[in-house]
Amino acid sequence: MCRFERSDLLSFLFGFLPFGIAVVAGLVRSGLGLYLLGWLAYWPFFFFVWEGRVLCSHCPYWAVEGRMLRCHANYGVIKFWRYRPGPMSGWEKAQFILGGALFIGFPLVLLLVGAEYVLALIAAAAAVDAVYNLWRHGCSRCVNFSCPANHVPKQVVDAYLRRNPAMLEAWEESGYVLGD
Repeated sequence: MCRFERSDLLSFLFGFLPFGIAVVAGLVRSGLGLYLLGWLAYWPFFFFVWEGRVLCSHCPYWAVEGRMLRCHANYGVIKFWRYRPGPMSGWEKAQFILGGALFIGFPLVLLLVGAEYVLALIAAAAAVDAVYNLWRHGCSRCVNFSCPANHVPKQVVDAYLRRNPAMLEAWEESGYVLGD
């Protein structure tokens, strides 16, 4: 994923669509539809502000010219922060995981509270499927190497860093060691 492609973005969006449909349907059916407003308000905060800061600002896509991020997952985020070529800190990784857990967990809890058990099960299965497919097909080739879900092989990471001196320098300053 060294270059942005619309097909990757569409795959990302369509991957989470079954989860979203199950959540919306379940919350409306349970009479808890008003809580959708809180969840929908959380989306721009998490994806455009919180995740943009702790995850995206470390990604090479963030360094590309322009005020708007163009990537396979967070297309359209306004670049409020400067590019930080070094890897994410442990605290930033924890924040990213917490933010993602809230994004998925909040509506699942509400579905259970609203006694929409079948739709909660469908939403949970859809979330697991979406996260697994993203991990399997996206995170295995993503250039944001310090993301907790990234599992690009070290030799590929090393080759990429060798071709990007500013990023390599920042990674080495944080303790990263290139392989032979």
